[in-house]
Amino acid sequence: MSILVLNKGWLATLQDLGRPGYAQYGINRSGAMDPLALQVGNYLVGNAGSVAALEICFPAASFLFLEPTLMVLAGADFGASVAGKKINPYRPIWVAAGTELHFQHKYWGQYAYLCVQGGFDLKPWLNSQSTNLKAAQGGWQGQSLQKGAVLPFKKSDLAFGEETQIASYYADLAPFYHSNVIRFIPGQHFESLTKQSQVQLQTQNWRITPASDRMGYRLEGERLQLIHAESLLSAGLSRGSIQLPPNGQPIVLMADHQTTGGYPILGQVIQGDWPKLAQMGPGQSFHFQATTLTQATHALQGQLKSLNRIRCGACWALGTMKK
Repeated sequence: MSILVLNKGWLATLQDLGRPGYAQYGINRSGAMDPLALQVGNYLVGNAGSVAALEICFPAASFLFLEPTLMVLAGADFGASVAGKKINPYRPIWVAAGTELHFQHKYWGQYAYLCVQGGFDLKPWLNSQSTNLKAAQGGWQGQSLQKGAVLPFKKSDLAFGEETQIASYYADLAPFYHSNVIRFIPGQHFESLTKQSQVQLQTQNWRITPASDRMGYRLEGERLQLIHAESLLSAGLSRGSIQLPPNGQPIVLMADHQTTGGYPILGQVIQGDWPKLAQMGPGQSFHFQATTLTQATHALQGQLKSLNRIRCGACWALGTMKK
């Protein structure tokens, strides 16, 4: 079973939840920009949440299913159509062999995920199928998908017939994305900001610039000021770190962030808000809100509980469909 890339689009890569444990060697984690959408998409087709999927940006690639499979789109809504019929995110669909998948219009979000039952049968690199574009490793030949690429599926134990069918079950993730507030825990250099800049960081709208990518979201707003300019030693970095370069315009590190850096760290975006921030794009604005580690933990626990409910519901629905 496999899928053929008809048109490569802007950027489409294979991503899972990343490869932790290699930062000491200068190898970043990579992985899905929106890990929540990836996990939900996988649950809806009967996979473990960590299974790799195709992460798609707009203008989006188009695909031909060479064999039948159960698939779902998660994350951004790019106006997808299968066999000429519009399909919605988080609504699984059994596609017959010879079915084409196209994306017509960007309605919402930055990253869509194409999940297939069983996942993709591609060799992992350092325990992950995520594509590391800098190292040219992982995923499909270490690069974004090109026209004519064929990606094999792993063996599936589902079969619902020869015709395309849209499933009756679905998930709704709107509550996780509805606000433009991004919460953060103040970091080691937050107090190095002037009092005015400490307030300013949290009260003004920050615009995401076109220079943003999977490595980091560059922000634009009124310049932040440090009390004293400091020369810092490089230190380890993690996803969600809010760096302050000399121009006073913050950068939020994303999935493909570098492993070390020497800019002041103003704070850490909480993991529960990574999906929301990832689906914002150039030209969109948000504002920061300081929070505590306890509140951040509660937010993530709430997200994990929702994921578990979706997983259980999808398991029940898939069991019903196979009977």
